[in-house]
Amino acid sequence: MQENHENAFNLSISDLMAGMLSVFILAVCYFMLNLGQVKDQYMGNNAKRDQLLEEIQEEMSERGISVKIDKKQGVLRIPEGALFAQGEADVKEEGQQVIRNLGDVLYQLLDKKEYKNVVETVFIEGHTDNVDIHTDEFPSNWELSTKRAINTWNLMRGDVPELDREKNANEQPIFSCSGYADTRPIVDDEYDEDSEEGRQANRRIDLRFTMMPPVDESK
Repeated sequence: MQENHENAFNLSISDLMAGMLSVFILAVCYFMLNLGQVKDQYMGNNAKRDQLLEEIQEEMSERGISVKIDKKQGVLRIPEGALFAQGEADVKEEGQQVIRNLGDVLYQLLDKKEYKNVVETVFIEGHTDNVDIHTDEFPSNWELSTKRAINTWNLMRGDVPELDREKNANEQPIFSCSGYADTRPIVDDEYDEDSEEGRQANRRIDLRFTMMPPVDESK
């Protein structure tokens, strides 16, 4: 009789362990499946960002304006030296037409079905050269770079007011401004940031595109 009880007990433990193992395997499978879906969404968003950058570059090229794109960083760079004089935040006359064309292109593309609700933010980033500035208007390069970004955005939305109403999937404004002073110089063997050519190149505006994060459908 005691042996029967022991056998029944051992059988119950075995059944329990088998059940727990099955649950664990199912949980791991579900986690891996969900992780794969999130990864696919992430890769898909990056592919769309690359596609968007390429389309912007092509549209600007058709208008006779050359812009550079960095797919790895998700950055579109407006032609170096076209926008600002040293120590100034006002967009130069020849740069204003570049900004206006870019604003028009952005509005047309961001309004396309394939890009709706996939772009989270477009950061308009202002940059300066490495010459320190100390004026009443700009106590440092931080204020100068931020003002450059703001002036660029104001010029863009002034010409294309619809950009101000662009929202992401969370109903938040897509466009924002930021300044980086001289902390992020262009990394390029072609330029020496201490040369006049290098300083001109770093007086620039970058547009950095970030995409909506993947949705975890398990939550």
